[in-house]
Formats: sequence, structure tokens, C-alpha cells
Amino acid sequence: MRTLVLAALAVAAAASLASAETPPAAPGATLDWREGRPWTEVVAEATAAGKPIFIDFFATWCGPCKMLDAQVYNRPEVIAELGKLVTYKVDVDLEAFKPLAKQFGVKAMPTMVLCKPDGTEIDRFLGFRPAEEFLATVVDYAAGRNTLADLQARTAASPDDPALLGRLGAKYAERGEAEPARTALTRVLELDPANAGGHAAPALQALAELEAMDRNYPAAVAHLQRLLAEFPAAVDRAEILGFTAWAQGRTGDLPGQSATYRELLKLNPDDVRTLNALAWSLSEQKQGLEEATTHALRAAELSGDDPEVCDTVAVVYYARGMTTEALAWIDKAIAKDPGNESYRQRREVMVEETAGK
Repeated sequence: MRTLVLAALAVAAAASLASAETPPAAPGATLDWREGRPWTEVVAEATAAGKPIFIDFFATWCGPCKMLDAQVYNRPEVIAELGKLVTYKVDVDLEAFKPLAKQFGVKAMPTMVLCKPDGTEIDRFLGFRPAEEFLATVVDYAAGRNTLADLQARTAASPDDPALLGRLGAKYAERGEAEPARTALTRVLELDPANAGGHAAPALQALAELEAMDRNYPAAVAHLQRLLAEFPAAVDRAEILGFTAWAQGRTGDLPGQSATYRELLKLNPDDVRTLNALAWSLSEQKQGLEEATTHALRAAELSGDDPEVCDTVAVVYYARGMTTEALAWIDKAIAKDPGNESYRQRREVMVEETAGK
């Protein structure tokens, strides 16, 4: 599952992005990312120019990072605004840049950090955002609006404002500062216990996401189950059930995960991902294997024999001791995706274990 963004507590920026203030970039213009250069050189350039630094910590395997390149960084208005800054892309998997990622406490990709010219962090945000929201965030941060320091000051002036506390808690969570995030978000629940102001539900979801990021999966599941039980009308049920099932898998509660996937199937009986995930969960338990077979075959039919689904069908049949069928389906997966080593390795294991019996 991909990285979780605290979108439930995100707030639209107040900045006006009139075209008169941000002229469009020239046709064919691109960003000068200074990728691969040492951090000290980037800071020296920014200091000499008196420009803030915009860092994009990314990974080549990261889907949301690729979405930023395809949908945001090529937009003329984004190029024009970021052109006012010193822009710097950092591949977190390169040995030379792992110390910098550690220095900034990067735990998820993409992480975007705006810094002063001397390299001191102003603030950060995580994950993919559409161009308009992305641009508003950068403009706000550059102006000192909606940053951590700004929210801290405003919350100090209005300590019982649940909206401000929710945003502050989300900000701490994005920065990986778990304890102050928990304190702020728990206070939101105290101030709006019945979600009358619409603050408790997003705070609970943010707490769940925080605990998941902190790998405290039982706590995440507890928050999500409370969210579904107490505020069902305030959330996207499918999204929360999917999140819950994922977290249950991380705790090792496979029976609970299967039960959650069954609830998810009630919302959309032909959802390929849910059918496939439920079949896999049941095969891992070696329980309900006939049910798993039904779901896996239905997913294969709906997906046109997607290789991941073919792999699941193979695993289910193998768990049932039906080796011939299992090998036929893993061969389908390999034929569909011949470069996937995990399918070939699974086939080898099946053959070796069968021969050893």
C-alpha cells in the first residue's frame, strides 16, 4: 500500500494566485532541478542569490513522485513560481544522498521541503497534490502562512479552536512529530466529541494515519473502527474499510482482515482489488479456501487475467493441494508479466515442494 497523506485535515490556502502575480512560464520552459549536486553547493548558490530552496525528496519507484513530474512540475504556472526558488531533486536511494534524507528526517516519498537560503527548513508537505493545491502551498509557505510556526502562533492565541488544533496536529504528523500530533488531535476529540463541528471525524482519521506511519498498527485499527462505529456518515466507508484491512494485515489479524474485506465487498461485489485481496488473505490462513477460489476466479474474469490476480489464483489452488491447477495459473502470470521474478520463484518453490512430497 502506498504512502498515507493527511488529506482529511488539509485546508485550502488563502493565497491569491492571480496570473498578474505569477506570469506564465515561457513555452518549453522546464525546471532547473540541480539534481545530483552536493547540498553544500546548492546552499551556497541559494545564499548568494538570496533565494529560498525547494527540495523534492523522491524515489524512482514512487508512484506519486512520477505523478508530480507528469501533472505538476510541467505546468507553466508551477514552473514560473518554482523558478523564483533554487529547486533541488534528491533521490533518497542514492548512497550519496542518504545522509541528507536522514538529516531532514524523510520517512515517506515524495517529501517536499521549503528552506531559507541558508538551508534552514521553513516547512514541508508530503505526497501528491494537484497543481493548484501544490502551488498554493508553496506560495503560502514562502509567505510564512500555514507553516508550523504560523499554526503554532495562532493556536497559542486560540488554544481551544478545534479547527486550528486539527491543522496543527496534521502538520506535526506530516513532520513525523508523533507526540505533539497526538496531543493536538486528542484535544480536538475532547472539544468536538460528537463531531458536531465536523472536527472529530477527520481528527480520528488523522490519528489512525499517524499511528500507521508510526507502525503502531493496533492503535490505527482501533481509531478506524471507532471512526466507522461513531461517525459513519462523515467518512468514505470504502476508503476507511480498505485502510482498516491493510492495517489489520500488518498486525497479523488475518481473520479480522478477511471480515473487513467481506464488508468492503458488500459495497462493490465486483471490485477486483477487494476480491483478490480477500482471496489472498484467506489463502494465507488456509481457511475458507473454496470461498477464496470463488473470489480469485471472479477477479481473474473481471480483470482479464491480470498477472497479479493469476498469481493469487495459483496460490489459492496450491493451498488446496491442487498443484496442476496452481502451476497452470502461475504460468499464466509469467506469460502476462515475464519480467516478474517473484512469479518465477513461486513456480520453482511449487515444483520443488511437490517433488519432495
